[in-house]
Amino acid sequence: MDPTTDRLLVATGVTKTFPGVQALRGVGFDLCEGEVHALVGENGAGKSTLTRIIAGVEVSDSGRMLLAGQSYEPRSRTDAEARGVRMVMQELNLIGTLSVAENIFIERLPNRLGFIDYHKLHEAARQVMSKVGLGELDPATPVSSLGVGRRQMVEIAAGLSRQCRVLALDEPTASLTDSEVELLFAQIRRLKAEGVGIIYISHRIEEVLRIADRVTVLRDGQVVGTRVAGELAAEAVIHMMVGR
Repeated sequence: MDPTTDRLLVATGVTKTFPGVQALRGVGFDLCEGEVHALVGENGAGKSTLTRIIAGVEVSDSGRMLLAGQSYEPRSRTDAEARGVRMVMQELNLIGTLSVAENIFIERLPNRLGFIDYHKLHEAARQVMSKVGLGELDPATPVSSLGVGRRQMVEIAAGLSRQCRVLALDEPTASLTDSEVELLFAQIRRLKAEGVGIIYISHRIEEVLRIADRVTVLRDGQVVGTRVAGELAAEAVIHMMVGR
């Protein structure tokens, strides 16, 4: 039996070179259903590059990926999303001139007789927004009027609003308050219970060890090791990251 068939996502031998930089060197990574698998490493270790390849934002130079046992070679973010693989990137992908609700449902605005059904849109947005602590915010609020932390929560809400099999979160708590982090973690646990596989990138080691099931450490574009989070101390992760 193929040992990869019990994995939701399997990547093997992934290599990526940018001009003057080899970002990934034969990286292997896997993700199970209902698992949070964290990627950690110093800046430039290759975490975001690997995740962007998985999400179709970048294309690898070589390597192979399987999604639910089937060949998976996304050529664009749209390709990946069609297969249920989504990414909330560190660089916010919001349109400031549009409302919170419009940004959350930008790809599937409800319409009626050719016009946007704003009542339906705002009701749907309120349900998603309440899950990430934005329940008191008017869905019609322009995104441009929000601070960075709240914009980050809108981006996360947009990611959570879509059906997905794999959700990648790149530094999702960088601009969040402690209470917003708790709301995010509650949603991550809900998605886990629904069988969604979550790739979680963060420099906050204590946070990673709290939310992740497994941790993979990257250094200089290579995998140093993968460990069960519950068996790791923060000092051990840092040692793996820096090599000393």
